[in-house]
Amino acid sequence: MKIKKLFSVFLSVIICAALTSVTAFAENADKVADNADLLSDSEEKRLESDIMDIIEKYNYGYDIVVVTVNSTQGKSPEAFADDYYDYNGYGYDSEGSGLLLLVDMGNRKWHISTKGKGIRAFTDYGIDCIGETVADGLGSGDYCGAFSDFISLSDKYINKYETDGKPYDIGDKPKNYAVIFLISAGIGLIAAFIVCFAMKSQLKTAVRQVNARSYISKGSMNIKYARDIFLYRNVTAAKIESSDGGGSSTHTSSSGSTHGGGGGSF
Repeated sequence: MKIKKLFSVFLSVIICAALTSVTAFAENADKVADNADLLSDSEEKRLESDIMDIIEKYNYGYDIVVVTVNSTQGKSPEAFADDYYDYNGYGYDSEGSGLLLLVDMGNRKWHISTKGKGIRAFTDYGIDCIGETVADGLGSGDYCGAFSDFISLSDKYINKYETDGKPYDIGDKPKNYAVIFLISAGIGLIAAFIVCFAMKSQLKTAVRQVNARSYISKGSMNIKYARDIFLYRNVTAAKIESSDGGGSSTHTSSSGSTHGGGGGSF
């Protein structure tokens, strides 16, 4: 009887401990908090599904959140985003790792707040790059597209950090294939113009001579001696500055947590 009682107490302790460990870092399941009503119900569900796919892909190592508001209640976008993440139970691991995109429609501002591993995976430079893409979508009114871009870029940046052990930064810029295509197309057009211009020049009846002798009247000039004399050489050298990366700047939120991040207007 005593053995059964002791076993029952032991089992209860284990269950309590398990529950405590589960709820110690309880996550918030609301990944898209559209308080400004920018999305339809179907869009919101699709975005949340995309976010959960990424969270599960990295074994709940990062949380990803999108929040829209009409007012930050007198707080700066940075303070509001940090506090929203901290006080709403986001983050799965002991560091509360993840990132949150805040869109303030009242002041037309965006801000990305990072925490834990999110600070290391998303540098200041990386956040600026993501922000440029997001701001373009927000400015044109394509809110769902802007949030979808944010989610897919978050996946890309996390994957880079998890795979290589270092994030996208100044010294390791993510490739923009659209820009590469435009540059390649421009080079092709220039090359085609040069070829066409060369072919056109061949149609002229008056052909430029390759040396000056053709332009000299016969018997008007008689050169007896000729020498080429090398006088001097002038070499100019310039130092090219390079940078390996800018890293992430951090600050402390009202909860005492360390955050990174950055923002702008749209």
